[in-house]
This record gives sequence, C-alpha cells and structure tokens, in this order.
Amino acid sequence: MKRMVAMVMVMTVLLAAGAATAAMKGSADVVKASAAQSVVTGAAGERVDFAIELDISKTWHIYAHGDTNFIGVDLTPAEDFPLQKMEAEYPHGHEGEFFGEKVFMIDGVSQIKASALIPAGMAKGEHKLEFGVTVQACDDKTCLAPIDLPVTVKLKVQ
Repeated sequence: MKRMVAMVMVMTVLLAAGAATAAMKGSADVVKASAAQSVVTGAAGERVDFAIELDISKTWHIYAHGDTNFIGVDLTPAEDFPLQKMEAEYPHGHEGEFFGEKVFMIDGVSQIKASALIPAGMAKGEHKLEFGVTVQACDDKTCLAPIDLPVTVKLKVQ
C-alpha cells in the first residue's frame, strides 16, 4: 500500500513539473524572426526594400496584422531608426476560427515585406536597422504570452 501511495505521489510530482515547464513556454520558443537578407544596399535619397522572415513551429500559429480579436503580428522600428517613411506589407494568413472567433492565422514560414527611404544626408557606410516584431503564438488549445522579437537588418549606404 505504501508503495502504491509513493508511486502516485511521484507521478503527481512529475505531471506537475511537466505542466509547469509547458506553462513557462513563451511565444519566442515557437516563433523565430530574422532578416531575410544579410545586407540591403542603397544610396542616400533612395528607398530600400527588405524583408523579415517569420518561422512558426508546427502546430502553432500567429495572427495577421490588424486582427481585432487577438494580438496580430506587427513590425515596429526602434526609436533611433535612421530611415524615413517605412511601409510594411504583412502576410494575410488564412481564415480560421479560434475560441469561436473568426481570425486570420499565419503558420509555417512567411515574410513581412518592407521598404523605407534612406535620408538624403545619411552617411555612407554600414548602419543597423533595428526592429521589434510583435507576435503572440497559439495552438489549438492555448495562447502563449506575446513578445517583441528583436531583429536587425544591416544597411549599406553607397
């Protein structure tokens, strides 16, 4: 009898530890964001195009930009972003339903395509373009805490 009680207690502790580990998982554990090109090049006064690649783990999804029910993907330049008039084109995702709400989900690998104007007086050489990519990952049962994933794009001004 004591052996049975001890085994039940051990199993309970192991299950609780597994649940705690799963609960500590965050969106950064299942979504990766990176620069699609290692370097973008342009001259002062020109627009440059660049892309941020999103890689979402199997069985997980994020929400399309502008989703009104959940936190949608968003690309935000850092406060000291040196370029002007940034525009972003987000993946549309596919229509789905989550907890009874109509949503647009993004899964697998996709890209945020963007462009920005290099200011006329910007110095030649290499510059860092830093961003935060806001994501909230969900599977078919739960959502993880949202996060801003840091991404850096290298810019070479000619």
